[in-house]
Amino acid sequence: MKLRYLSFGLLFLSLSAAAGGFQTGPQSARTLGIGGASVAYVRDLAAIYYNPGALAQMDSLNHFSLGGLTNLRTTSFLGNDSRRIAEQELQPLLGGYFYAAHPINDRVSVGLSVNTPFGFNTRWPSDWEGRSVVQQTRLNTVFVQPTAAIRLNDNFSMGAGLVYAYGRMSQQYALGQYDDRNVTATFKGSGSGLGFNVGLYGKTAETLSFGVSYRSPVTLKVKDGTASYSNVPALDAGRYPGTAKLRTELATPGALSVGMADNVTKKLLVTFDFTLSAWSRYDSLTFNIGDAPGFATRTAGLRYEDAMAFRVGGEYAYSDMISLRAGVSYDETPIRDEYISPDLPDGNKLGGALGVSVQFTPNLSADAGYQFEYVAERTSRVVQARANVSNVGGTYRTRVHTAALGLSYAF
Repeated sequence: MKLRYLSFGLLFLSLSAAAGGFQTGPQSARTLGIGGASVAYVRDLAAIYYNPGALAQMDSLNHFSLGGLTNLRTTSFLGNDSRRIAEQELQPLLGGYFYAAHPINDRVSVGLSVNTPFGFNTRWPSDWEGRSVVQQTRLNTVFVQPTAAIRLNDNFSMGAGLVYAYGRMSQQYALGQYDDRNVTATFKGSGSGLGFNVGLYGKTAETLSFGVSYRSPVTLKVKDGTASYSNVPALDAGRYPGTAKLRTELATPGALSVGMADNVTKKLLVTFDFTLSAWSRYDSLTFNIGDAPGFATRTAGLRYEDAMAFRVGGEYAYSDMISLRAGVSYDETPIRDEYISPDLPDGNKLGGALGVSVQFTPNLSADAGYQFEYVAERTSRVVQARANVSNVGGTYRTRVHTAALGLSYAF
């Protein structure tokens, strides 16, 4: 009984690392092209998400932006003892974004952000050596943020947004005590929560600007999830019920970001971001399986650390019609070595990005972006004394590809 509860707990331990390993990438094609350095970048409606204060500094037109995102991770595993190699099956994670902005008057603007900032889609071979920990797992999220911003003067503005978040998750793993890998447990659930986003934008010189933003944690409350078991031998049917109720709370972290943007020349803009995600406050996680209050309550240790990210990007106006972008990023993982999970092995990431926009008319443009991230190799070891951590001893090698296409329109 303990194994099945801890295996499900492992899923949520992994989900909680969203700021390090489970972001789906910069939330628009333009910001993807500059490596995500967008806290002080006002040339994209994704500012509603990254810094609500920048919304009031946009022009007096109505703006719309929408597009699609694809995130693809490739991971291989080499067992410490078996020396067997397992490759994750390719499972693209699809997402998207929609932004809208409307100026109420010369000082006040309102906007709406709908995007998919967190998620992953992992599928290992059904017979790999870690099948009793995880065979497949998935998380999808949607964040909706109505926003208002006010221009204090020509140089400074501030804004705030209310965040409604919704998430769906699933996981499947094999019951390791049976030789038949078709004896599996499957967990599914969904939840929602509220948060907020605030930001300040300012200009300290004609060509130099800065931004500061804070996104609060959002707790997704899973109240009516289900745990189900398949192909369990009749002798053990009493230990593994067909279905059971699942309840827990899943939190995404708060994040403080600061950024600068400098118009180095009339054609070249350079941006820089620093983000600190507050993971150290998460040291345990409690979840319940069963219909009776307090049934099968378990607490699992986390001991995560705060994680930092650095991003630098540039945009060059090649012509009146074409803008080119490039960026680099370094994203630190909050997960310690002893908590590495095959659900989605996370590590420090070094990324490079490219992007382009084509201005078809003064009001309509098409945007494209691509980012490649190299994830540092991670090696996990099974520690028998740490019973609240389920993992597999071995080495993980991961690469991440993110691509986006979008359209922007103003009138």
